[in-house]
Amino acid sequence: MSKSYKRIEAVSKTIAILKYLGNCKEPVSGVEIGKALGIAEGTVMCHLATLEDGGFVVSVGDRWMLGTALALIWARVKSSLEADKDRIEKDLRDIQI
Repeated sequence: MSKSYKRIEAVSKTIAILKYLGNCKEPVSGVEIGKALGIAEGTVMCHLATLEDGGFVVSVGDRWMLGTALALIWARVKSSLEADKDRIEKDLRDIQI
């Protein structure tokens, strides 16, 4: 990419929230997330509500954890990489013959 594009603060906050949740072993509250990341609780809750709509997080009472949407995306990426690996290995075998 030759151009330098502006970063979107809201997306950066969402990424931080998802990474934080990914490192938590137990569901955590919006207050805990906000304190850990230096983001206002109301902002955190707006992000979590939107992420919940997409299946990226789930609420467990008043706490939050990662949802299955990220796992599904990872499964698709992994499948694609495995297909590439299989194709490359076949090409390498063909070259060696």
